[in-house]
Amino acid sequence: MALLPPVAALAAAPSAGLSVRIANQPSSFKSAPQSLMFEINGHAARICTPTIASASVVGAEIDLRLHLPSSGCAQERQFAFNLTADIAALTGRALPRGPVYHMQVRDRNAELLAFRVFETASGSAGPLPENGFWWPQNADGSGIPVALGSGIGIEAQGSQLAVSLFGFNELGSPTWYFGSTRQKGRVASIDLLELQNGEPLFAGDGRQPAARPGPHLDIEFESSSQARAWLIEGNDGANLKLRAFDLARTPFARSTEPAPYLVGRWVLVSDAEAAPRELNLSQRAGTSATDAQLGDDEVDAKLACHVDPIRHTATLCSLTVAGIVLADFDRIGIDRLVGHGNDGARVQLLRVPQTK
Repeated sequence: MALLPPVAALAAAPSAGLSVRIANQPSSFKSAPQSLMFEINGHAARICTPTIASASVVGAEIDLRLHLPSSGCAQERQFAFNLTADIAALTGRALPRGPVYHMQVRDRNAELLAFRVFETASGSAGPLPENGFWWPQNADGSGIPVALGSGIGIEAQGSQLAVSLFGFNELGSPTWYFGSTRQKGRVASIDLLELQNGEPLFAGDGRQPAARPGPHLDIEFESSSQARAWLIEGNDGANLKLRAFDLARTPFARSTEPAPYLVGRWVLVSDAEAAPRELNLSQRAGTSATDAQLGDDEVDAKLACHVDPIRHTATLCSLTVAGIVLADFDRIGIDRLVGHGNDGARVQLLRVPQTK
């Protein structure tokens, strides 16, 4: 598909359609027996059941390689198989719970067989994504847009997400996908449907659109307005295409000022306080490419934020009132900042919508 050009279009191995999940068993890695274990399930001829060849871990990126026998496999009957991958024992390094891991399963020729994103922090609430349009950007952190004219719409209602992906197919014609899922911690995994042959906008003939399977989308939310995403396309696990990219919900207005969207009226809400506080923030002296200084003189409040100089978005903010640090925010969105107060309670800074 032309929405996000694939990194590579790869031929499938004989045992296509692999599934990967976390296994509930201890690792044989003696120094860290609680390291994560994985199960790989699929189908193959009995004489062609794959075996684990090697594994590597770089940060949160897991690369598992399988050996896939091919001689005489095409005509053989397929049977279900199950492999256990002890990544810690294979690599000699612990794989603790807590991070979000990104796992690629490939054969020894680097052909992609499966991809999964795993949330491993138990009870992790994760950032609540803001509703609206999210735009693809280069995955190198440069903030440079990719796939111009394409984007993703997200509607969050509690932990339930509805996601629409709009872009273009290989012929340049517009196409639209839709899916819904339940967010699990920082991760959302969505099987998308492509809707076709629906009712024309000006026809009114009551036609029902037809739905066919579309690509799969995995999202790791880093904040209310920043995320990482992986788009996977394939036919029952065959000829997989994988594209990684960043997602950002950005203000409509373009500005060279750092975090200009923080200016305006906000309400501070704390789980430990019954009464919210209202702030009317405006730019202050000391603002630079990497720091934003805002304040409300009426209540002697100051909001200091570290700013990504490329994206002009805030990454960390601290709120002081009358010289006392009241709250620190590490999940920064356009309409919502989330963090903790000096008493440890969860706090939110919520934008007050403007009225005409």
